[in-house]
Amino acid sequence: MSVQYESEGYSALDIPTSAALAYVREREAARLTARTTNAPAPTATLLLATDANCDLPSGWLREHNVAIIPVDVRRNGQAIRDFRDDVQCGEFALQARHGDSHATLTSEPLPPVHIRDHLQAWMHHDIDYVLQITFAATRSKHYLSALSATQSLVLIHNKVRRSIGTRSPLRAAVIDSQSGFTGEAVLVAEAVAQRDRGVSAHDIAESVKALRARVHTLIVPGELRHLANAAQQLGGNRPPRWKIALARWFDIHPVLHITAARSPHMIARPRGAVQAQTEALNHVTRHVELGLSTPTVCLSYAGDLEEITSLPACAALRDECRRRKVELLTTTMSMTGCAYLGPGALAVSFISERFSP
Repeated sequence: MSVQYESEGYSALDIPTSAALAYVREREAARLTARTTNAPAPTATLLLATDANCDLPSGWLREHNVAIIPVDVRRNGQAIRDFRDDVQCGEFALQARHGDSHATLTSEPLPPVHIRDHLQAWMHHDIDYVLQITFAATRSKHYLSALSATQSLVLIHNKVRRSIGTRSPLRAAVIDSQSGFTGEAVLVAEAVAQRDRGVSAHDIAESVKALRARVHTLIVPGELRHLANAAQQLGGNRPPRWKIALARWFDIHPVLHITAARSPHMIARPRGAVQAQTEALNHVTRHVELGLSTPTVCLSYAGDLEEITSLPACAALRDECRRRKVELLTTTMSMTGCAYLGPGALAVSFISERFSP
């Protein structure tokens, strides 16, 4: 990227065409030189993108050509970049479980100019629509950063397109998932399914907007010392210290239900982490039996995934999904999820018109 363009700022509305051309050419040359394994094959006219908070398996995301925007997670002020890699996330959860119990963990999006450059690495001449699904705007600045980045990307590419006589403009949409982690994941999975069926980009965007109100997420926070932070980050009220102390004394692990329109609501409070995880998985199995709006269930765990997949309740969920032709996608929780919900946290999401507690 030229120094001139960098100094003008990513949000400038008066970008010289020469600077836009130089930017696109330089980024294209860098992309061809790097030949990164994350770059998609130039086959689709729609580029789907999401942030690293989206709890889908990294291999699945690569296979389905979904662009991932990294996220910065800070531990005691030191930045760690989450690229949505299952191994990296697993190691982070392990370190969080056995590390400093008083460590401060936070998450923040990349600056818009960096988000734009990550998107540019996935661009090719056949793409005419960019659709990005982001973490909930009410809980993070990811949506606003993605919006600024995408506006800049569209501005640059349309300057170039006009300069070379291409009439069709590059279009884009940034959708607030109104959710996060596995809730974000089920929406991305449905967008991928519709794209692969040949649904138009506009119709996919409208469908995702309609479906996000029906996303149901069940969460079992990790270690109870993270309970207060988990409740606050999910949009609820921070519980009093005496309640947390009481829960730790009796080894109570709440099962939380959350939607776009409702803050976390406790639907069960069993004793023991395994029992709470079992309760959550049984709830999901019941809803798979009742019928879902989309044929996907997404599950993530902040730790060794086998600790969850080896549970009888998870085997029952897997069997029911197989019977109902529902895809069960399991993965290690994102670094942000681990930071917010604590190591050992479980999140499971599905899309349904009803919820039966």
